[in-house]
Formats: sequence, C-alpha cells, structure tokens
Amino acid sequence: MAKVNIRNLAKKASKTLAKVYKKIDKKPKKFKKKKIPTKTKFQINFIKKSKENNEKRKHKERLVKLQGIKERNLEKKRIKDVELKLKNKERLLKLQTIKERNLEKKRIKDEELKLKNKELRLKEEELKLKISEHKIKEQVEQRLQDQEQRRKDEERRLRKEAQRIREEEKRSREAAEQRLRDEQQRIRDEHQRRRDEEQRKRDDEDKRKLEAEQRIKDEERRLKDEEQRKRDDEDKRKYEAEQRIKDEERRKINEAEDLRLKEWEKKFDAERKKGEEEEFLKEEELKQKEEERRQRLLSEEKNPNKIN
Repeated sequence: MAKVNIRNLAKKASKTLAKVYKKIDKKPKKFKKKKIPTKTKFQINFIKKSKENNEKRKHKERLVKLQGIKERNLEKKRIKDVELKLKNKERLLKLQTIKERNLEKKRIKDEELKLKNKELRLKEEELKLKISEHKIKEQVEQRLQDQEQRRKDEERRLRKEAQRIREEEKRSREAAEQRLRDEQQRIRDEHQRRRDEEQRKRDDEDKRKLEAEQRIKDEERRLKDEEQRKRDDEDKRKYEAEQRIKDEERRKINEAEDLRLKEWEKKFDAERKKGEEEEFLKEEELKQKEEERRQRLLSEEKNPNKIN
C-alpha cells in the first residue's frame, strides 16, 4: 500500500495556513494607511479591541492547527494497526496451511502402510492390489495438487482482499485529510459547525472501524466453514476409497468361492460319469456271462450225450 508522507502534508498545511494568516494580517494594515490627524477615545478603544480580537483569532487558529496535527497522527497510528492485523492474519493462514499439509502427508503414509499390510494378506491377488495401490496414489497426488491449488487461490483472494481494504483505508484517509483542509478554510466563520462536523467524523470513523472488524470476523468464519467442508470432503473420499477396497476384496473372495464350487461340480460330474460307466460295464459283463450260460445250457440240451 502507498504510504502518505505526513511531513509533506504538514508542510503544505503550514504554508496554506501561513498564507491565510498573511492575508488576515494585511487586512488591518489597510486601516493604518489612513492617517487621522487626531484620534478620539472611541477610535483608540476600537483599535485596541481590534488587536485583542486578532490575538484571540490567531490563538484559536493555532489551536485548530494543533488539533489537525493530532488527528493526522491518530489516523497514521490506526492505519499501522490495521496493517499489522492483516500481516498477523496472513502469517496465521500460512502456519495453518503448513500444518494441514503435514497432517495430509502423515495420513498418506498411514494409508500406504495399510495397503502394504493388505498386500501381505492377499499375496494371490498381488497384481490387482498393485494396480489398486497405483490408482490410490494417483488419487492422493491429485488431491494434494487440488489442495495446493485451492491454497494458492485462497492466498490470492486474501491478498486481493487485503489490497482492497488498504485501498479503502487510503480513500478514507485522503477523504479525512481533504475534509480537514476544507475545515481549516472555514474555521473563522463556522467555528461552531466545525465542532459538530468533527463529532460527526469521529462517529463515522468509529462506524468504519466496526464495519472493518465485522468484515474480518465474517472472513474468519467463512475460512473456518471452508476448512470444515474440506475435512468433510476428505473424510468422504477416504470412506469411499476404503469401501471400494472392501468391495474389491469381497468380490475376489466370492470369485474364489465360485471357482472352488465349479471345480467341485466338475469333479463330482467326472466321478459320477465314471461310476455310471463302471456300472454300465458291470451290467454288460453280467449280460455277457448270462448269455454264455444260456448258450451253454442250450448246447447241453441239444447234446445230452455229452453230459452222460
């Protein structure tokens, strides 16, 4: 933010006031040019009273000048306080971002350790688990990249917001300085109105301070809500990833069970077919033996002599 040179402003104000004082000092001299041969008592009192009034007026103008310098110093202090608050806020946001990044790295390491333990328990599905692990790593890296991009966008937005606040403060300060210069020009004729105007300016300044504090509070609340939403989204993605892994494991177990069941059915069908073939062979053998016995009996009936 561009800084206002208070010293230059004070010099300009002093020059302006000096010119005003010079003009005011020159006005009574016009009366002195007229030489009056004899001065009455009334004229002497009038001149004396004019000098006293001039002294009082100069004293009042000096007081107004000191009041203006005091108000500029207070404005400068308030601007420095606002800038310090903004810097502290940016520092806190950076520390929070670093903390979240470290927590995310630790969480990623824990997930990788869990994946390695699951690989040991499921050696027969090692290839598929490696593919799944690779996909999870890509998703984690993508999430990290998305979070980094969101952090950069948030920092850019905060810088813009800080720049906007500084510009508003600059406009307010310039407006206050302009009002102060205008007020110094109207001091002689509008002294009572000046006090009312100063009171109004103080009320407006308090109101702007309250509004600035409210904007900062609203921004902090919005940041907290955004962080909570990010944590909820992260938990949801983590739960979905774990659910996909569980579904994949369940599917693999079901496929293994189906494969064992099919092998058992094939084995059972083979044994059943083998038993049927053996039964069929036994029946054929019995039929053949029965046919041989029957032929033998027929041949014996035809040749009874062979029996005798």
